[in-house]
Amino acid sequence: MRKHTETIDSKLKTAWQIISRMYNAEAIKHDITIAIGHFLLNVDSQQGAFATDIAPRLGTEDTSLSRLIASLEQTGLIERLGDKTDKRRMRILLTEKGKQKKEVSKNVVRNFNRLARERIGKDKIDTFLATLDEITSLAKEHYEQVK
Repeated sequence: MRKHTETIDSKLKTAWQIISRMYNAEAIKHDITIAIGHFLLNVDSQQGAFATDIAPRLGTEDTSLSRLIASLEQTGLIERLGDKTDKRRMRILLTEKGKQKKEVSKNVVRNFNRLARERIGKDKIDTFLATLDEITSLAKEHYEQVK
């Protein structure tokens, strides 16, 4: 029988907590947070993005996203523009400062992924990612059944 710490969810949570701490340590060096970096990575540098499109990618609630967007606007990382055709939609555009912080975030993520592929191997990483996709799909299916 497996120990509690050997369950899929426990291993994923532990791994993410450690990765998150690593990313936060990197983010602090550049005066941002992991949440800010993750948000910026989900906004197209040229076209921007609608807030309603970003929320599902981040897996966050609208209220949390609203607070983050307000903070990003106050710190000069983004600008908000109302959509010309639908006034209820808000387009998020990166400022020059926001684009710079996005590049920093992108480089940190790329460097970690490169390191993982070098140390663990491309085949194992690809198998791991495919397995995570299957686990995610299974969890979504189960969620639909129980809700």
